[in-house]
Amino acid sequence: MQTRPETMSPSAVGGETDVGQLDPLDYPIPGQSLTDDPKNASFEQPAQVSDPAQAVDEILATFEKSEIKEQMMSAIASGYPVEAIVNSLAIAGVAEGKFNPDVAEIIKPVIALYLIKTALELKIPVVPFTDEVMSEEESDRQLEAETMSNMEVIKPERARHIKGKKFVDDFTQKAKEEQGRMIAREEINRRQEEMPMESDGSFLEMEEV
Repeated sequence: MQTRPETMSPSAVGGETDVGQLDPLDYPIPGQSLTDDPKNASFEQPAQVSDPAQAVDEILATFEKSEIKEQMMSAIASGYPVEAIVNSLAIAGVAEGKFNPDVAEIIKPVIALYLIKTALELKIPVVPFTDEVMSEEESDRQLEAETMSNMEVIKPERARHIKGKKFVDDFTQKAKEEQGRMIAREEINRRQEEMPMESDGSFLEMEEV
């Protein structure tokens, strides 16, 4: 399954980053790093945590917060691979200057095992690894379908409401498309009726004359 790490980057060790506040278009322009003052970025500073054990403790403490834990378990329940979640957390931690890349690689297995264990205790099916490459459109469709399937179990009333709204939206869209086709057919018929019939010199036309 193809993953998009930028969409799964809650603060790795208790920061304030909110997934809903991330701007997917907020990218640096080419050459920007050559004009910025050096040592301004978090990852250009000495890491805040150099001990892997301390990094793991801080991350797991963050996971104990109900909103973060619910977010992680919801992602896993929706079919998001644990490997992708852990990679995203590691990238976010390095980018925010929490720890260096070496520490990030060391703590990945521990974080992955914690997430898998927690999910299994909650009887949530787990996809451990990212072993299938999908297009972004296919990934979005599968994620939507799996999310709806899980919602039907956890919050059936909410699922029925979303399904009903989707049905109305789809029906309205199809009605508009059909109306457009009908208008197009009527316009074609009108123009055909207005067009003069050219003579092909047939025997019947000669008889009429």
